[in-house]
Amino acid sequence: MSDRELDTQHRLLRVSFLVAACALLSVLLLIVIRTGQAPWRILQERFLEQYADGEAGDDDVVIRQHFTCARKVDRCPSCHLGMERKDLADESVPLPFRAHGPALGGHRPDRVGCTACHGGVGRALDPLIAHSLAGRETTDPLMGQPHIQASCARCHVPGAQAGQDRLEQGAWLYLGLGCMLCHPLHEGGRGGLDFGPDLTMIGRKGLDYLKTSLIEPTENFPGSTMPSFRLSLEKEPEATESLLIYLESLVLDRHPGCGAREKSRSLVLRPCGTCHAGEGGRAGGRMEHRCTYILRKSGELRCGNCHASGTPKAARGGGYCPLTMQHRESCSACHDGI
Repeated sequence: MSDRELDTQHRLLRVSFLVAACALLSVLLLIVIRTGQAPWRILQERFLEQYADGEAGDDDVVIRQHFTCARKVDRCPSCHLGMERKDLADESVPLPFRAHGPALGGHRPDRVGCTACHGGVGRALDPLIAHSLAGRETTDPLMGQPHIQASCARCHVPGAQAGQDRLEQGAWLYLGLGCMLCHPLHEGGRGGLDFGPDLTMIGRKGLDYLKTSLIEPTENFPGSTMPSFRLSLEKEPEATESLLIYLESLVLDRHPGCGAREKSRSLVLRPCGTCHAGEGGRAGGRMEHRCTYILRKSGELRCGNCHASGTPKAARGGGYCPLTMQHRESCSACHDGI
């Protein structure tokens, strides 16, 4: 190869390196610009300009995060800086700077987390992604009422706490429509009259998908033997939504750190005579039923209907009421592991 040809190749090589270096520099410059224009950064700067309170460390523009009770990362505070500021509770304060409503109660964000109740993608820093149903472009329905009530079932038995009326209504519809016959909620979740899928294992679905499964099951499951609930639900949109809320709650992971649902299991597994051992079958102490099922069915389940003199004492192999045992499968609508 001649010197002239070598010189030409060297020149082409230098030009190629120069073009590559310029391209790399452009990419790095674009990253720097995009980082400076990140939504969380812009929101923090706006918040600090208008609502900074002078607390140490609160005037830094940084990614803010904490771990939820399920040990997952939530970066929601990177945009929602005022959620615990009582002075920002007024509705005149725009979102996302406004303080959380009174429903926060004892749910401290740095202990429970935000996504534990509101769903979404906690690791994301772009609001469109952070507020979406994971893997979909639609907003997570748990972000607002009444669907956020489904999140209560992570830790609380439906109906045991205030503000769960729609979740509780959905549980009753699940029992009343006979869903339990094909979709039992005990371990395994299959069997009964027909072999429907385990509803605690189907994963989170969009509301349209769930509603279609109720109204026209064969659209999502060709060849399905599941009946359509169109006549039962189509004229009652609130009932349909309540049932959807309950179905959403079934697939949410239970948070072992809360323990409320686990503790409630022991109440279901005890014989009646454990508490109803007093005169005439009266419960001892100040015990009061909180179970909505027992309260609604109290006339049917009243001990005096069968035991005129009193409730049989709880003993090894005894004290279990045959009538309540028939109803016991319904307990799994709220209590895990029955």
